Amino acid sequence: MESGVLSEVILPLCIVVIMIAMGMTLTVADFRRVMSAPKQIAIGLVCQMLLLPALGFAVAAVFPLDAVFAVSIVLLAAAPGGTTSNLIVHAAEGDRALSVSLTALSNSIVWLTMPFLLGLAFRTFDDGSQPIAFPVGEVMVQVAALTIVPVLIGMAVRARRPSLAERLKEPSKIFAAAFLFLVIVALVIQNIDQVMEEGPRFAPAFIALNAIALVVGFGVARIAGLDQKQSSTIAIETGLQNSTLAITIALSVLDSAEIAIIPGLYGVWMLVTGFAFAFLTNRDRSEAGVRVA
Repeated sequence: MESGVLSEVILPLCIVVIMIAMGMTLTVADFRRVMSAPKQIAIGLVCQMLLLPALGFAVAAVFPLDAVFAVSIVLLAAAPGGTTSNLIVHAAEGDRALSVSLTALSNSIVWLTMPFLLGLAFRTFDDGSQPIAFPVGEVMVQVAALTIVPVLIGMAVRARRPSLAERLKEPSKIFAAAFLFLVIVALVIQNIDQVMEEGPRFAPAFIALNAIALVVGFGVARIAGLDQKQSSTIAIETGLQNSTLAITIALSVLDSAEIAIIPGLYGVWMLVTGFAFAFLTNRDRSEAGVRVA
């Protein structure tokens, strides 16, 4: 199958299906929760939509990366939360309502934030191999078509056919996981020479981004006075991104398989650190409960 068909047809259709499925897990009540818990929502959004992109630019600048991989790090940091973070929060016995609300909000505004962050990344890290001209408006429309529109469609399906939405919840998760795995395998095979040659340089960068994001998310929430359960949730939402969307933007919007490599590998790495973080926070809360008892 030609790569053009994958990036221009199959990949966008799959991410639309995944985003519709995400929308079918949301209701208007999830957004009303924002008004009833503004403090933790605000802290979560600051960590995810402001501090994380700033960390992405810092990591891309500190590590010796080619321009294409520096932009890739920023793309990853600019991506919203996804269903993976919701799954990890569930495993960690975190604040599920907070996780769902942050995922919904970040996916609702990413069409506005991601194009500007990517444009800034192209201008910042341009080394002559990447085009400086970046069509922010065009990319904004494309990202909106891949994110906010399908989410709204999914919410409409949930409102009109709640039983259908409930039946499709688990199959959609399986589809998303299987699809992400196949895309990552295809990316690695297609770019195996570059992965082997550049991997030792860019792998530490995305590993550092993930670790720092988890620590910053948890630390900022605790400093702000949130409890451990809410702080763990914000840490996971900050440290685990929607790598499937980042891959889709790289391949279908930016037309660059190279930029998609880091989000692809990160999609595997964040599962390891995410579940490890869930285990540690669960153990800490259990031990605290025993000491109190």
